[in-house]
Amino acid sequence: MGFIDCARCGRQVTSEAPRCPDCGADPRTGIATFKRGEMDRVRICQGVWIRGLALLIDFVVVVAVTLLASLIIFVVLLGRGSFAEVGKEPSSWPLWVAAFVGAFIYFWCCEAVWGQTLGKRLCDLRVVRRDGARLGSGGAFVRNLLRVVDWLPFFYVLGATVIWATPSNQRIGDIAARSTVVRTKLVAVGRLDDGSLPVVPWSPFTSSPRAPSPHRP
Repeated sequence: MGFIDCARCGRQVTSEAPRCPDCGADPRTGIATFKRGEMDRVRICQGVWIRGLALLIDFVVVVAVTLLASLIIFVVLLGRGSFAEVGKEPSSWPLWVAAFVGAFIYFWCCEAVWGQTLGKRLCDLRVVRRDGARLGSGGAFVRNLLRVVDWLPFFYVLGATVIWATPSNQRIGDIAARSTVVRTKLVAVGRLDDGSLPVVPWSPFTSSPRAPSPHRP
C-alpha cells in the first residue's frame, strides 16, 4: 500500500483511501465528496476558549516534563555529593532558563513539523498560514518567539484581547507569522457565501514542501 498527497489539502494519505480525513475530499481528484449534500469540510479560525484549553494541556505537559527532569538532575547531583558542603545551596535560575528554552523548543518544533502540539491535537486544532499553507519552521519560530508579548501583562491577556479583536482570531504572534489556528468542521455550503465564518482555504500547492506528485493536475 502506497501513499499519495491529497490533491485538495496536501495531507499524505494511503493510496486506497476513499476520503481524506482532513478535508473530506477524494484525495486523487481533490473533489469534496460532501458537496452532494450541500455540506463541505472547511477549516475555521478558532477563538480564545478552545485555544486556551489546548494551551492549558500543553502547559501541564511542559511543567510535568520540567519537574521530572529536575528531579532526575537533583537525584544525580545528590548522589555525587554536590550538596554536601555546608551552606552551599543549589541555584534555581538554571532550571527556569531550561524550562523556558524547553517550552519554546516544544512549541516551535511541534508546530513546525506537525502544525500542532499535543494540546492542539487533543483539541483537534492546527496552526496554518492564513493562505492555507503549512506554517513551516520560520513561521513557527516567529509565532512562538512573540508569545512573550502575547503574555503581557500576564497570562495572555494581550493575546486574548487581540484574538477577540481580529477577524481571523489571530494573536500578535499569528499576525507577525501570518498564521492562525483552525479546526476542521462540516458546515452548510450556503454559510460560506455570506462570509459569516472566518474560513482558511485549502491550499494543496503551497501546503507541502515536497515536490508536486504525478497524480496532481
